[in-house]
Amino acid sequence: MRSIDKIYFLFFIGLIIIGCKPKPTEQVIYFETAETFTVIADTIITDVVIKNPTDDEWVDYTLRYLDKTILVDQIFEAVYTKKLVPYDFFNDTQLTIEQIKEIEADPDFSRDKIGKVQFEEKWYFDKKNNTMIKKVHSIMLAFELYNAEGEIKGYKPTFKVYLK
Repeated sequence: MRSIDKIYFLFFIGLIIIGCKPKPTEQVIYFETAETFTVIADTIITDVVIKNPTDDEWVDYTLRYLDKTILVDQIFEAVYTKKLVPYDFFNDTQLTIEQIKEIEADPDFSRDKIGKVQFEEKWYFDKKNNTMIKKVHSIMLAFELYNAEGEIKGYKPTFKVYLK
């Protein structure tokens, strides 16, 4: 092979190697500029059970990818480091760090007992691409309350935080 042919051959092989990259597995959506998204729920409130109180097989299945401890601990950490501001669920007044410490000192409370999360969300749907985005505005953590027989009688709100 002539020298010039070798150079062309190596150049061609180099182009093939550079051009053969796998496609990214994640779909990138530039949400802020997407004009195809339609608001289908301006504000919707969804309750999500995040702890299986009855060893229900279906609840286990739906929670299989959730790391509840990380979710709860990161929200508390953000509150204690003042990256998120806690609010009373019922009257939407700001809570102090001392009040959060009092909640954690309550004998009925334990981070492990947090069994429900309530989200305030805005839902967007892209009819062109058949995709949906949920933007969370706030998160409320609620912990389990038990009756005399040790059964869950309900959930008590801990606090609510607004996301940026």
